Amino acid sequence: MPNTLAHLGLHALATRGVIRDAPYGWIWLGCVLPDLPWIFQRVLRAVPLDLSPIDIRLHAIVQSSLLFCLIGPAAFALLAARPGRVFAILALGSALHLLLDATQTKWGNGVILAAPVDWQVTNFGLYWPEHGVTLALTGLGLAWFVWAAVKPGAVIQARLPVRRRIGLAVPLAAIWLIGPVAFWSAAERADAHFTGTLRAVETREARTIAFDRAGVTRDSGDARLRVWTGETFAVTGMALPDGAETVSVQGRFATPDTVLITALHVHAKGWRDLMSYLGLALVGAWWLLAGLNVWRGRHRGAQLR
Repeated sequence: MPNTLAHLGLHALATRGVIRDAPYGWIWLGCVLPDLPWIFQRVLRAVPLDLSPIDIRLHAIVQSSLLFCLIGPAAFALLAARPGRVFAILALGSALHLLLDATQTKWGNGVILAAPVDWQVTNFGLYWPEHGVTLALTGLGLAWFVWAAVKPGAVIQARLPVRRRIGLAVPLAAIWLIGPVAFWSAAERADAHFTGTLRAVETREARTIAFDRAGVTRDSGDARLRVWTGETFAVTGMALPDGAETVSVQGRFATPDTVLITALHVHAKGWRDLMSYLGLALVGAWWLLAGLNVWRGRHRGAQLR
């Protein structure tokens, strides 16, 4: 998926073109909502608990589908003074996020747009993360954020939502957080992100496989593929290039623990993650400043608009 900064400028341009004077804070939140499941996935995998990486992945796949990317915005919008308008901003942002993600090449990855009717992954594969399109979008996002931040009164002036709104938001938030469990099996049957193939260790030989941004490890000179399940695989067919740290591959299982690579792409080292962390930090800082306005009581009577 494009890094977080790459979303900010395009989202602001599109959202303000549809919804006049849409507050930037809500636009930025709409940019990152579909990424929250993948952030939670990383946190859960870092926790020393006996959790199945495939189940964690399935939860993120379902929760980041368009269906749940509309439930989450509904919960957040109830905290605003104008929930209908804010829901429109967040829902549009979530849909734009998924569509932009689908344009980038991600072997063994992608977005789900038609759930629960169809759990097939959508990926148009138009350009790689290192392509000039991504670089241009990243520059646009950073420039637009800086321009928006320096405008007087740009940051949302906020106050805490009234209790009745919280009571309505909590059930929706619970559905957004827990509801994906009900659809794990459907996503796995569709082999989304090859979850079904990877679960069936004993029968995956000769089955097609692809990995997006897998790691490369080297043990005694032999390069192996380290994937999101925590497994490492020997490779055949095509060698992993010297110096490569992150690669995308397509191929099939030659044996349950060996991947025959038929296509390979080497990714730039660390650039995408750095731009995503910077984008998330900027969005977090924007909302932190809004929260500080509440705490300091400088804007009595103002609301999350």
